[in-house]
Amino acid sequence: MKIHLVAICCILAAGCATHRPEFPPLPEPADPLEVEIEEREGVIVDPVEIEEAVEIVDPELEPPEPPREDLSWKEIAELGEEYTIAPGDTLSGIAARYRVGTGLLVRLNDIPDPDLIRLGRKLTVIEGPFRIEVDKGARTLSVFLGDTFIRSYPVALGKRDSTPEGEFEVLRKLENPPWTDPYHRTIVTADDPEYPLGTRWIEFIPPPGAYGIHGSKIEEEIGTEASFGCVRLLHPAEEEVYDFVTIGSPILIRP
Repeated sequence: MKIHLVAICCILAAGCATHRPEFPPLPEPADPLEVEIEEREGVIVDPVEIEEAVEIVDPELEPPEPPREDLSWKEIAELGEEYTIAPGDTLSGIAARYRVGTGLLVRLNDIPDPDLIRLGRKLTVIEGPFRIEVDKGARTLSVFLGDTFIRSYPVALGKRDSTPEGEFEVLRKLENPPWTDPYHRTIVTADDPEYPLGTRWIEFIPPPGAYGIHGSKIEEEIGTEASFGCVRLLHPAEEEVYDFVTIGSPILIRP
C-alpha cells in the first residue's frame, strides 16, 4: 500500500511540473545610458539654449583683421587726377592748392627739378590732406587718404611710454634741422655723424619740449622704445611720410 502511495505522489509531482503555466519573459532592463543621451540631446537642440549661447560669445575672440598691403606708387597715382600747368604756376603752389607735400608731386610725376616745370605739361595730382595714424601697441605709423589706407611703416617710440597720445596736426616741416641734445644741451647739425633725425622733421608739439616724427639710421631700434618721446622711422622712410603731408595734416596717436 505504501508503495502505491509513493508512486502516486511521484506521478502527481511530475504532473504539476509538466502542466505549470509559463510566465511571460521578464522585460529587458532599460539602458540608462540611452536615456541620459536623449536628455542631453534635448538640451542641445533647445532653441532657447542655443540663442543664449550665441548671445554670450566673447567679441574679443573674433578673428583679427588681415594685414593691409601697401599701395604701389602706380596705385597711389590712380587715386589722383590730371592737372595742366598754367602760366604762373609753381610746383609748391600746386601742392599747396591740393594740400599735399611738394615731394609727392615730384614722386608721382618723376620731376627731376621741382624748380623747373614746363608750361602746358600734364601732372598727376591728388586732393589731400593725407593723415597719419600711429598705433603705439603695434608700433606702426600708417598713412591714409580719408579712409583709404596708403602705407604703413614700423617705428620706434619713446622710452617709458613717453610718446604722447591724442589728436594733433602737423605744425612744421623741416629738412635737416639742427637738433639739440637734451642731456648736454649741445646743438648737433645734420652733417654730424651723431645727428639722430634722419633728414626730415615733422613737428606736432611745439617747443619747448618739441615732439615730432623723424628718421633714424639705427635699424636695431625700430620696433622698440628708444626715443625721448618722438616717433622714429627707419631712414629714408621719413622722407616718404614727409612728402605725403603738409601743414595742418591730422595726426592721431593711439595706445
